[in-house]
Amino acid sequence: LPVTVRLVLDQFRREISERANATPLVLGAKGSRIDLALHALYFDTLPPADTTMAEVESINNLSTPNAAAYAIPLHVRYRTQSRPGIEGAVIVGTSPEYLEFRRLHVAEGQTISLLGDCVVGSNVAKKMQLHPGDSILSAPRNAFNLAGDYPLKMKVVGVLTQSHSPDDDAVFTDVRTTWVIDGIGHGHQELNTQTDSQLLLKNDTGTGSVTANAAVLPYTEITADNIDSFHFHGEPASFPLTAILVVPETEKARTQILGRYASSQATAQCLKPPEVIEELLSIVFRIEQLAWVCSIAAGIVTCLLLGLVVNLSMRLRESEMQTMFRLGCSRATIAMLHGSEIVLLLCAASLLASVAALLTLRFAASILRSLLF
Repeated sequence: LPVTVRLVLDQFRREISERANATPLVLGAKGSRIDLALHALYFDTLPPADTTMAEVESINNLSTPNAAAYAIPLHVRYRTQSRPGIEGAVIVGTSPEYLEFRRLHVAEGQTISLLGDCVVGSNVAKKMQLHPGDSILSAPRNAFNLAGDYPLKMKVVGVLTQSHSPDDDAVFTDVRTTWVIDGIGHGHQELNTQTDSQLLLKNDTGTGSVTANAAVLPYTEITADNIDSFHFHGEPASFPLTAILVVPETEKARTQILGRYASSQATAQCLKPPEVIEELLSIVFRIEQLAWVCSIAAGIVTCLLLGLVVNLSMRLRESEMQTMFRLGCSRATIAMLHGSEIVLLLCAASLLASVAALLTLRFAASILRSLLF
């Protein structure tokens, strides 16, 4: 048990630390540091609050030839609609730089080029049987709010290669597409005098002018015919993001960015993912201490139980041993017989424990991460 726990926790540490170490900085709204880091790294938790595109512009403005840095926006609040027996996948609104940063390559199809396009992770493609040319619907945040956001039908243009990371279980699209799901951007169907009268509030056939009523709904699919009608309301700097990955290319840029957001007057917080994950692991690894205590207690009980079983077995077989002794078996042979039985028992137990440890090592790390995050 203690060896298995140590192996599982070591594997868990490697898996969770690898992605954190590959992410220089995470920027987001002030609040829980752990929630923000896990959201930016694994898309599992919701951040404390939204930040805005203004922070992306701020990072880009800080970048200089001697201290270059770039920001990767993330908008992760929606999932795809679930299918029978298949849970919906998380929708990650980002920029093309994210795929380059995570070294994600398209195995089938092409990358995102238009509003409404998306590429899916390898696990999502396998579970939902998706291929380039298929479509996938976003799920509304509140299914009982009839006046809320409308599901967006996104076109699958590519399938990513397997990366053995949370990216395999996500659907990636342009951040503007998630703003369309948010309701910030939308398009309207074209109206004319031939339009269904139920969609018109006023139809002046003399002048050819028409006035739409509330029945004209935003498009739920972006196509080549209506993409030009899509527009966004508000200032781009105020558009929401859930997190931002910041990639400084020099130590000077890293120091400048950390210094900017270290102030108490800063509107956002900038985190070092490895430090945050290490804080989390220090809590998680207390499980090992508990496992050691339980293992010692279990070992003592097991030894007492084994001794009791062997003693009872020898007493029950006492007449059998006396018969063997009378037939000419020496006491040493009888002792070797008992010893070989105990050795076989221990070998069988060790083999069973090894198989259980291998199975635990194969599945426990991912299960532990899903339970914690």
